[in-house]
Amino acid sequence: MNEINDRREAFRRVFETPEVAIIYSYQKVNNLPHFVSLHNISKNGAFIKSSLRIDPSSRFKLVARNVDNQWDTFNCSIAWEETIQRSGNYSMGLEFSPTDNKPLQPVQAEEDIQIDTMDLEFLLNNRLLKVLPSKGICPFLNSLIPRNLSPGVQFITQDEEGESLFIIQKGLCTIKIEKDGEMVPVAQRREGSVVGEMALLTKEPRTANVISESNMKLWELNRSDFDRLVDEYPDLMEFLTELLTNRLENSTIIAVRNVGRYLITHQLGQGGWSIVYKGKHKALNMPVAIKMLKHNIAINEEFLDRFRQEGRTIAQMNHKNIVRIYDIEEIYRTIFIVMECLEGETLEALLKRKGALPFDRALSFLIQICSGLAYAHNKGIVHRDIKPGNIFIMPDDHIKILDFGLACTHGKEDFSMPGTVHYMAPEQIHGHSVDGRTDIYSLGILAYEMFTGENPYANTDVKTLLDMHFNHDIPDPSLLIPDLPEPVRAFILKACRKSLDDRYNSMQAVIKELLPVIQPLDSNNEKPVERNKQITVLLISHFEDQELALKQLLDEFGSRASELGLDLNITGKSDI
Repeated sequence: MNEINDRREAFRRVFETPEVAIIYSYQKVNNLPHFVSLHNISKNGAFIKSSLRIDPSSRFKLVARNVDNQWDTFNCSIAWEETIQRSGNYSMGLEFSPTDNKPLQPVQAEEDIQIDTMDLEFLLNNRLLKVLPSKGICPFLNSLIPRNLSPGVQFITQDEEGESLFIIQKGLCTIKIEKDGEMVPVAQRREGSVVGEMALLTKEPRTANVISESNMKLWELNRSDFDRLVDEYPDLMEFLTELLTNRLENSTIIAVRNVGRYLITHQLGQGGWSIVYKGKHKALNMPVAIKMLKHNIAINEEFLDRFRQEGRTIAQMNHKNIVRIYDIEEIYRTIFIVMECLEGETLEALLKRKGALPFDRALSFLIQICSGLAYAHNKGIVHRDIKPGNIFIMPDDHIKILDFGLACTHGKEDFSMPGTVHYMAPEQIHGHSVDGRTDIYSLGILAYEMFTGENPYANTDVKTLLDMHFNHDIPDPSLLIPDLPEPVRAFILKACRKSLDDRYNSMQAVIKELLPVIQPLDSNNEKPVERNKQITVLLISHFEDQELALKQLLDEFGSRASELGLDLNITGKSDI
């Protein structure tokens, strides 16, 4: 916040991020007060933007926070007004009456509901509303409908189609499900909680009943109003991600934690594009990792169309050094990618803990990554985000490449899904078409980091980073590791050339370059220990109408067995 002199020589507070203020119209706009964004204020007047129009001839009250974090009230009239054509909002200059600075008496509204500064404080501090972009806060707040409930009111009914969610400001409610003709309590919700949020994510019937246990004050948001707001402010999709995350992690109702055939148990972590959960296949009890794309990513229709097409190819990849994708589910207005669940740590975590890796271990990791990428490139898939955080190390040092769920096919231009700046090739930064050589560039930087313990482009200033990618060759790793074998040094330097044509033309060419150091490493490895094979017989009995479901189950079981290196023989069926 800055203070400057306005043309009337009065100090004017200018807000870097607009404050939220309340307008109380004497004419009661829509029978309710409404919220506006306050951009600057002085003793003479203020500049606001409003999603609702105010009659230019009217007088009204503005309630705004002062420098002491208290609320002041001003009598206002409109000095000037301008319609913002692109957004349909209104910019207004307000003129204050010099005599009024009294405490506000809240305006009475329908159903004996009052809206005051305490309500605004509650809403702005609610966890869900904290994710809203600043330009969408007031339109969102103006779409909320206040409700007062007495004890014993059922305001959500199981099996009915949901049309709205409710944010609880005051009071207590109980969530009950109907089971064997009885209402069984399963949870309670208090101040700050949200109920009925799945209505904004799906049109499926309600999964429970919700009944007030005390006097309650709620804020209702209709799905139709939210859909309208999202069209105007796409950033509001972050709100849906927060809603869904809250439900998947905290709900005591198992049904709402289902994602197709999978059940989410808890969150493993999240990044800029996605949130990863631990889960399990409900029928096989098989552990899985479930990656949920954030809604502001999933709203991109161009991305979704390409992802659906390319996702089929990605899901068919089956290589020992690539994390296996089992399934792709579209539900709750986003996409879930179901993958094998891994035990171990990322290369990023290892490098932070250990620094430079022993040569043999770093080379082993490099060769495994090359193997996985060679397989993907032969399938026409470019990873686009090779970095330490996407390389997973199993307990036996077996490598798995992660995040192929956000890859693309050869020759595709980058469609709003850039990689990580420290590892991005120049053509990727420019948004030009990419191919396997783009991954080779990132792999060269990754190799430099494994062998030296340092990132060659470690500057945190993005502008400087981009300049280094465009105009500066990667440092010679032998300056830090003088005894680094020449084939490894040559690979790093050539892989990171600025021009696509100056790099290796394929991952097979990379492996050929590294052969002189790979072969001695292989010869030092011990021969595998002989193991005795055993046979396990599984007998499944089923009815004829279960044939299709059984086939799907066996297909999944067969894929998992193949990954584990098991020989599977399924015999024919017989009647019993």
